[in-house]
Order: sequence, then structure tokens, then C-alpha cells
Amino acid sequence: MAGARPAFLAALLSAAAACAASQPLPETRGGIEVGLRRGAAWSMMTVKPPYVIGPRVNLRFDRGVFNGAIDDRAVQLRVDDQGVSGMGPAGSVAVDIEEQPDKLVIEGSWNASRLHLDVTPGSLRGTIALGGGRSLADVQSCQYVLDRADASGARTGTSICGGLPEETRLEVPPALGKWLTRQEMVVVLLALLSSPPFTQLERM
Repeated sequence: MAGARPAFLAALLSAAAACAASQPLPETRGGIEVGLRRGAAWSMMTVKPPYVIGPRVNLRFDRGVFNGAIDDRAVQLRVDDQGVSGMGPAGSVAVDIEEQPDKLVIEGSWNASRLHLDVTPGSLRGTIALGGGRSLADVQSCQYVLDRADASGARTGTSICGGLPEETRLEVPPALGKWLTRQEMVVVLLALLSSPPFTQLERM
């Protein structure tokens, strides 16, 4: 349904936001932080419509179109009733979003590579192609198995991005669903999962 609020997705990924930046940009002051931790390393983004901004993500969205960059590579993504399409940081994007009785399925092509994520009330599992990266240049994708929810609602588990499994934590506050449609939420999620933090060992 066009413009449907993503209560289902937000509830599955809910968590308290990580520590706020001490001096946020004016564009994102009062925004909501989302975060991904692998080992001791974090990737963070602040969302305040029409901006999604972090150290590795700089997007502006308007009327269903996201423009900007992920890992310093230009992106243009369009959302509609069915999903997300356009150009990602490393290739074409054609993503379908299907809400099934027991899970949300995000499937198609991201960065011209296969994407599949299953989101259920108790897990987020799947594989996504990376959009660039700061290390492990030969790594093409990350696999996520987040099958636990802690007391705050954050999804936890493991991820593999070309090395050993790393303890992983995903934080997406439910309040984000008041600002974004389900499809817009998926863009934020894909941007975060495809620009993961590398651990100190992986950077060597």
C-alpha cells in the first residue's frame, strides 16, 4: 500500500538509539540515530527528514527519491509501492518488498548483486552486497544472522564480512516509523547493512 507506515519493520528492529553526537549537524539536530555494531566497531547514521547522514552515508530524500552518496559513491534510489530501484554505490538496484504472514521479505538486486533478507518478529537473516568499504577490498558481501532481541529491542547475533563471525548488534528505534514509510525504512536499513564497520583485525 502506498505510503504505508512501517510499524511492522520498525517493531522488529526497535532499539534505543546509540549515543548522540556531541555536536550534530544543523540538518540532523533532533534526528534519530540508527546503528550497526560489529565487534567493537560502530557504523552510525542520523535520520531527520529529508536527510540521512553519517560518516559513510550522505543522503537526501524527497518525493520518493534518495540522492547522495554511500562510501563516497553516488546513489540515486526511487521508492514506490513495490520496493526500491535505481543505482546504488556499486551497481544497479531492483528490490522487492513483500510482507508475508510471518515475515517481511526484502529481495532482489543491490549493487548489481543478489540481495535477500528475511525479517521476522525474532530475527533478521540474509546477505547483502557491500557498496565499497574501508578495508578488505576483496569482500563482496556480508551475511547477517541476527536471531536474538535484547531487553532494549536491539537485534543481536553474528555477521560475516569476509573473515570470522563477529558479534553484531543492530539498533533501529521504533520512532523512525513515524517519519518514514516502510519503503523508506528499507532504504535506510540497506544503506546501513551494506556499509558495515570493520573490526580492527579486519582492517589489518
